[in-house]
Amino acid sequence: MEIDLWLMSCRVLKREMEWAMLDALVEQCQARGIRRIVGVYIPSKKNGMVAEHYTGLGFSPAGDADGRFYYEVPRNYVPRTRHIRKGNRSLTVAAQ
Repeated sequence: MEIDLWLMSCRVLKREMEWAMLDALVEQCQARGIRRIVGVYIPSKKNGMVAEHYTGLGFSPAGDADGRFYYEVPRNYVPRTRHIRKGNRSLTVAAQ
């Protein structure tokens, strides 16, 4: 599975929303038997603040210069977010 665009407001970055999104993505990949997620980062003037986004989530650089990062979906994934919980139909903020 390839992520060609990971779009988030700067207001939610570094507030665990990226972890909640990764948790949900991994859950969906596991349900479909997908073993690898590929994230693509294309540098621009405006997205420098997320240059380390994929590596911060545990992705590994592909080794070439095309901006691809790989994430091997583990069989026993433990969700990483601590404060955002998945409810019946949406993500909710857990009491701290």
